[in-house]
Amino acid sequence: MDHKTLGDIFQEIVVEFSEMGPTNLDELEDRVLDAIYRIGACLMEWKLEDWNMELRQDICHECGCKLENRKRERQIATWVSDITYERYRSNCPNCGKVVYALDEVLGLRLRQRLSSSVEELAALCGASWKYENSEYMMKKVLRRRCVSHETIFNKTNQVGEAAAAEIEGTKIKELDGDRQAQGKYFDNMEVWEQPAERVYMDMDGVMINSRDNKERMEGKVAVVWSKRELVKSDAYRDTYSLVDKRYMGSFSDSERFYWDTASELYRRSGGKMDSVDSFVRGDGAAFIRGFREKYAPRSRYVLDHHHLCEKLKERIYPLYDSKSRRNEVMDTILDFLESDNVDDALDYIWGLRRRFRKRYKRKHLQKLAEYIQRNREGIWYKEAREKGIPIGSGSADKTGDILICRRMKLRGMRWSRANADNVLTIRILVLNGEWDAFWERYKAA
Repeated sequence: MDHKTLGDIFQEIVVEFSEMGPTNLDELEDRVLDAIYRIGACLMEWKLEDWNMELRQDICHECGCKLENRKRERQIATWVSDITYERYRSNCPNCGKVVYALDEVLGLRLRQRLSSSVEELAALCGASWKYENSEYMMKKVLRRRCVSHETIFNKTNQVGEAAAAEIEGTKIKELDGDRQAQGKYFDNMEVWEQPAERVYMDMDGVMINSRDNKERMEGKVAVVWSKRELVKSDAYRDTYSLVDKRYMGSFSDSERFYWDTASELYRRSGGKMDSVDSFVRGDGAAFIRGFREKYAPRSRYVLDHHHLCEKLKERIYPLYDSKSRRNEVMDTILDFLESDNVDDALDYIWGLRRRFRKRYKRKHLQKLAEYIQRNREGIWYKEAREKGIPIGSGSADKTGDILICRRMKLRGMRWSRANADNVLTIRILVLNGEWDAFWERYKAA
């Protein structure tokens, strides 16, 4: 294409606009965008043809033989339009080397059918909505149907796998068995120059439907934070916003998830985990206590107060028909626990158990006592309140909702563990503000 052809196209657009009568803003916007895309497509095709001629190679740089050049067609979907262009396939008959010079300059991979910007949009859409809905959204954004929901599914999983390989926890896990190399990795880690005074690690598990079997599967999530600010205060409660939160999670690799969380604690502590007050907060799940014992043994465990109250309701309500009696028993147990008198609470529960003859009631009280006993290290609410340490981990529930529920718990959804993990990884990168940096590395790989 020469300058005259481009000028003719532009002149056609000018004539069309000059003849266009008054209309609504939507139609005007559509006409302007169509004109932009027409000019953009022509410019792209022109420059691709121009570059193809400029980059043509006639001599092999390795053996000096004359190359055989044949034009080969290729299609690529870009943000501007679907481009079909020809480029030279340079083949050396002596050493057998084959080069597509234009593809190399454009940074296109073998069998790549989408430009990097369209690939990025496909991965972000796939991690945000159902794949069918993502196809519709991309059609609206790109103003044409150029990506199927199957392509979006494949691209989301491809990008998610690449992102998981870059997670800090993955790199640390790969060094398991080599304590010296693992120690060097932590020594070289970029840490906070001004260590946080306190570091909170709020953890939760979220169940979703599994495609692999009839059972549901659990995704583990965490949010690590150090500061919060008051957003709203009323007669019922104060609402806070976490200022410096960072998310992590996994469906398929618990060890990667644990190392990722521990490395964030290490980073915030300035490389001295024992010198800061750190707290692991959760609902009493075994994996949360296990994480603290193995990966953050100097931290303190806080059993979420709300989950404790819910557990009390679950076990006490079936015991009594009288609402006042239920509340009396619950208040008595809570008074003990909120005063950090765990032994007195357990004695009271076992005393109640001896008063019942029905087996299911005795079982409820036994389960409650076992729950409190398992989590007794996390029940120190009086001391925590005196030190200004929050005893609720609502942020963990919110993390599970944002990272998993809003995308993966919609009606009729079933997931394989790998696909769920890939979507979760992309959502974490976006929410942590790390997506742009990752995508620049991914494109260059």
